[in-house]
Amino acid sequence: MKSQPLIDAHVHLYPDADTAALAKDSYAIWEYGDDPGVCFDAAVGVIEEVGDRFADRGFDHAVVLQLFDVAAERNRIMKDSELTAGKHSLAEAEVDALLVEHLLAANRWAVHAASGHPILVAYIGIDPCLLPPRIVTPHLAAMAGLGARGIKLHPVSQGFEPRDPRLDPVYETCCELDLVVLSHSGPGHRHGATARPSDFAAVLERWPNLRLVLAHLGGAAYEEAVELANDFPQVNFDLSEIIEWVGAPNAPSVERLVQVVQDIGVDRVMLGSDFPWYDPSATADKVSSLPGLSSQEKAALLGGSAVDILRLERTTA
Repeated sequence: MKSQPLIDAHVHLYPDADTAALAKDSYAIWEYGDDPGVCFDAAVGVIEEVGDRFADRGFDHAVVLQLFDVAAERNRIMKDSELTAGKHSLAEAEVDALLVEHLLAANRWAVHAASGHPILVAYIGIDPCLLPPRIVTPHLAAMAGLGARGIKLHPVSQGFEPRDPRLDPVYETCCELDLVVLSHSGPGHRHGATARPSDFAAVLERWPNLRLVLAHLGGAAYEEAVELANDFPQVNFDLSEIIEWVGAPNAPSVERLVQVVQDIGVDRVMLGSDFPWYDPSATADKVSSLPGLSSQEKAALLGGSAVDILRLERTTA
């Protein structure tokens, strides 16, 4: 029986195969440059795959990050309107109201789905461009009451800066409720929004008690991760995606990745697969194969760090 926990801190699941397929097909991975032979998982990303992808492979926990695609959902709403009325018949305000309803419903689904699986931990999706403070604050409290342990932000896809004033009530409430904020990090390519590690410095200065995790170790801006970590000991990171793109033009070499992790500290970096884009077991194997790390350091990356950072229960003997 294994003595060290195995935890995937970055997982996406969807309520049905159509929604999952749309998410995978519409998400472009551009920042690392040419594909160095990345192997994408054939998984769909539905709840029925949790068994063979996580539980059966020895994972103690998988953190499910709800990410609501406003653009895709807007197109779906307008298409449904055309099918029922023969043409798009909804006013912009009606579409926005439906988007809010659908986002809140997606979060409720994620929390409910995680509650039915002992290894799943739910993080809900928040979009400050869509949810005003009068809605987002009570929604965060309600979801936390039902078991949500954190939130997911994607500044680049959602079109805002990490220090956007619309996020003030979100950060404030997350501090009050002790919720983790896990955000995409990396350069921007649309809407003028970026999520480089340096973009979060102002956030951490204002909210020193914020439990912030930056995904992808900063992505193609990974060189900024060490400086941010040195300046703000409360920030942590996951290895999702970047470990799959090692060797690409804008990604680190495997040796540089290991050095960045060691400079930050293995106790502040976690395994993440970004399932269903990548296979969680294969990602764990990549972490286990990183050169120059001790068995204790690898154990920390594979789950020990996540237990402490995310305050998860140890389920291994």
